[in-house]
Amino acid sequence: MFSGQLPPYLEPRKFADQERVIEGEARVGDLPRLREYRESLDQPVRVSLAFGRDEDGHRCVRGQVETTLVLICQRCLEPVHQRILANVDLTMVWSEEQAKALPTHLDPLLVTEERLPLADVLEEELLLAMPLVALHDQCPNPLPDTRDDGEDGEGRDKDNPDNPFAVLAQLKGRRK
Repeated sequence: MFSGQLPPYLEPRKFADQERVIEGEARVGDLPRLREYRESLDQPVRVSLAFGRDEDGHRCVRGQVETTLVLICQRCLEPVHQRILANVDLTMVWSEEQAKALPTHLDPLLVTEERLPLADVLEEELLLAMPLVALHDQCPNPLPDTRDDGEDGEGRDKDNPDNPFAVLAQLKGRRK
């Protein structure tokens, strides 16, 4: 499933105690929750994760997950290649209570089994790192501006009686 030295499963407690580093590549198509991005299925997902303990002795995982997804630009509705970079900094916990007890600056990784699918962690981090709105820096084919000189910014004629603000415009005109 994964190329390089990526294991299909993580053993978070064991990896942290051994201070393991895993690096390698997967494909977007290897991650079930990202398969909806059909034009991106062959894109590489580069992974570099280091397991260990933080200054307070908490088991943690730090690193990066990076890929490129083909999204739809919300300005011009054309495909845009969006680089997704997730900086991973998670503290392992084994219960909801432990997660709630963590200081607010720490993000928990809830570990309920000894083995955790690597794909689950990669998907979650990439989904959290995605932009809320995908946009080109400069759209290749911007949508045409359909407003005429006699229209307001909403694309409605100010004098049109169907315009809900037409009555207000008439009242405002009477005060002069």
